[in-house]
Amino acid sequence: MIRVNTCLVVFILFVLYIDQNHGSTTVLYEFHIKEVYGTRDEKGELMDNSEESGKEPELIITGKRTSSTLFKGIEKNYAYVETAIYKADDNGYHVKYNYSLSPVELDPRLNGQTLKSTVG
Repeated sequence: MIRVNTCLVVFILFVLYIDQNHGSTTVLYEFHIKEVYGTRDEKGELMDNSEESGKEPELIITGKRTSSTLFKGIEKNYAYVETAIYKADDNGYHVKYNYSLSPVELDPRLNGQTLKSTVG
């Protein structure tokens, strides 16, 4: 019984501490889009740094966009992947790009065991 009461008191104190925290963040929107050749995740937050100073809250938009393309060659096939991580706030728009090109082996043939198990 003492443990339950202690946990309840700690939880209530934690909730009260969260309510008193002046660095509050409000998530305005969040979306995730998955397409054939890529994905996009974005989140818009309203960051209120200090409520006492009277400054307006700051809108911060963060996100990640990934797209990929397959290049078919004569001898080898390559997968080109582009990733962009971006952040927009009062200091401006900042983006970091990451590009990669890696060989991919495509085999259109089916294995005999796979055909046997599919047919039954």
